[in-house]
Amino acid sequence: MSRPGIKYSKLNASTQDESYHPDQWKRPAVKIPWQSIALAVFLFLAGSGFLSVAIILRVGVIESEFWEHCYPFFFLGVLLFIPGAYHVRIAYYAYKGYRGFSYNDIPAYND
Repeated sequence: MSRPGIKYSKLNASTQDESYHPDQWKRPAVKIPWQSIALAVFLFLAGSGFLSVAIILRVGVIESEFWEHCYPFFFLGVLLFIPGAYHVRIAYYAYKGYRGFSYNDIPAYND
């Protein structure tokens, strides 16, 4: 069963014996999923905006006749903020080179 995104190549004919070949340990270059990171940043910012509006409505900085109007903003903010913050954190840690984080951990939607 082949795994998506991994390019296989044949080894040289001189390595037909059972020994290991250094080429089999080479890792392919990691593609940075720019569209997925852009989507994660959008989700993070939109979620932060919706949560901010919900908090401002609930506290009363923006006068509203019905304070219950903050609940839809809060709900949308949580739905957008959590996955956005998660993937932005993975992208940041992968960019900084922390052990255990890679761009391969971010799903690429442009395949």
